[in-house]
Amino acid sequence: MTRRRQFLFASLLLTAGLAAGCTTPSASGEGSIDGLRILVPAKPGGGWHQTAQALQDVLQREKLASGVQVFNLEGPGGVAGLNKLVGEKDDDLLMQMGKVMVAGIINNKSEKTLKDTTPIARLTGESLALVVPAESPYRNLEQFLTAWRGDPKGIVITGGYVADVDHILAGLIADRVGIDPAQLTYLPNAGGGESVTRLLSGEAKAGISGITEYAEHIKAGKLRAIAVSGSQRSKLLPEVKTLTEQGMGLTYLNWRGVVARPGLSDEAKTRLVNAVTKLHASPAWKQTLKAKDWDDAFLTGPEFDSYIETEDAAARKVLREIGLVN
Repeated sequence: MTRRRQFLFASLLLTAGLAAGCTTPSASGEGSIDGLRILVPAKPGGGWHQTAQALQDVLQREKLASGVQVFNLEGPGGVAGLNKLVGEKDDDLLMQMGKVMVAGIINNKSEKTLKDTTPIARLTGESLALVVPAESPYRNLEQFLTAWRGDPKGIVITGGYVADVDHILAGLIADRVGIDPAQLTYLPNAGGGESVTRLLSGEAKAGISGITEYAEHIKAGKLRAIAVSGSQRSKLLPEVKTLTEQGMGLTYLNWRGVVARPGLSDEAKTRLVNAVTKLHASPAWKQTLKAKDWDDAFLTGPEFDSYIETEDAAARKVLREIGLVN
């Protein structure tokens, strides 16, 4: 198998399974969780924080939990938050996580991994957007890719942390259009807001992040979206074509979920799984998914445990291809 085929095969592994059989265990047990906390292992404002706030809102509106607190602990790839969770004794604590953390753990050589947590549920999937500043000379994807091929190191692309989903998608696109991913000049940030600043200052020529993190700036006329990474166009940006529509044949989705501390009792785990299962079934959550243009990627139980293991293997393969890990 050629290097490029190996690389693209790994990208397919990273996306495969997101839409596969979502399980919904039967909810047993009644009552609201009092004082639930949700740890966001990143700065406020990004995709993890938005998802945690959505959980907070719907859990409380549906009376599935009360006094829900969202708090942040910043650190590359979410590793600082993971380390905190592993040492916690609170059964009513969820940590927001997802594909970004899977790669972040590998890239940061974290001693703690998601095997040291109790997986609760995968919740959402989301396309990423490739954007340029509104004043950019690149009016479309073709013009941008032409310029990038001509100056791979000089065209700076910004996004989230090193080795997160934004960085990986940049590497996948580079490989797909004949650019060695090792030539990629990537400017990392702690969140989508910081990447907007880099774009508007001219420090970066293009940016990649979740659609919801860029949508406001696109609609305000500050940024121009030239592609989205999902299999379908975004309802928030219906005029923006997918990478596949534009001849790239590449689909890539981010996902987010929640885990709890290690050593959770069966009773405590069931309480948390039941809460998010009921949340998933609620009209309020369905409306949230629609408003945010998030895919419903709900998955719990052993299937979610296995999914995390599959994602870990696929991320290691892609990160090797990009040259970020040996």
